[in-house]
Amino acid sequence: MPDTPAGPIFPVVFEEPAIAEDLAHHPPVARHALELLRRELDRDGGIPAARLKRCEDEGRDGTKLPNCLKTYVPWPTGQFGLVMLPVAHPTRRLALRAFAFGVRHPAGLKPRHSSASYASLCAPTGRSCSRRPAAARCAPRS
Repeated sequence: MPDTPAGPIFPVVFEEPAIAEDLAHHPPVARHALELLRRELDRDGGIPAARLKRCEDEGRDGTKLPNCLKTYVPWPTGQFGLVMLPVAHPTRRLALRAFAFGVRHPAGLKPRHSSASYASLCAPTGRSCSRRPAAARCAPRS
């Protein structure tokens, strides 16, 4: 689907192993919410720019998400979040690589050290999210 008069639509590519690992640590309602979002993304050809929010470079809890974007699932006030990085796309301005999904800012979760995680959404899994998807090429921040 091309961009709409309301703004651009960005294709979303999921880093399947990371998303599957995140989903394994959440209740079925999380999986259902993400499945509904994925159907919507497939139907519309991506996510509208209006539904993207810039992640803080460093969150209050010490998470580090420079150059990342997020959306709430379900939109606009869902309890879950999907974190993405801008990446190159062969035919569009850019695409987004989704690499973390989970409960938005879960209470009581603290990073193990100041640069412990790339996404607080990964904290429930216990895995380190300090890695960036290898294929991601981030767009410079303006």
